[in-house]
Amino acid sequence: MILTYPNGPEAETSLEGKFLQLTLAGREYLLFAAPRELRYHNQILGRFLLVHGIPHRWVGVENLIVDHPALAIIGGGRFRMDPVEKTLHVWDASSVYGRFDAVALSAQLAAAGPPRQELAVSVG
Repeated sequence: MILTYPNGPEAETSLEGKFLQLTLAGREYLLFAAPRELRYHNQILGRFLLVHGIPHRWVGVENLIVDHPALAIIGGGRFRMDPVEKTLHVWDASSVYGRFDAVALSAQLAAAGPPRQELAVSVG
């Protein structure tokens, strides 16, 4: 499942920011977020946990604590998505969660259906 924060960008609008790759109870998720909405990978995860009712807590403003046996964070990075050009460029790594799995990411997008399956993915 692919989630974007803010929800559902315009079909013609480019989006740039950070993303997380995770699994919850065996279901794969890609979470994309624009920096005006969520600036850090832990904030993206925090939003996901809140929406899904998964218990978590913040220690200060930086440390997100979650202990859920069915949750596995694979990694994260940065992205630039251009729906007009049908491209998705991903790079970098999360300082907290590590680098994403590029092979799995391509497979997840291919399984997502239109319009995401039509994106040409480049990894830097």
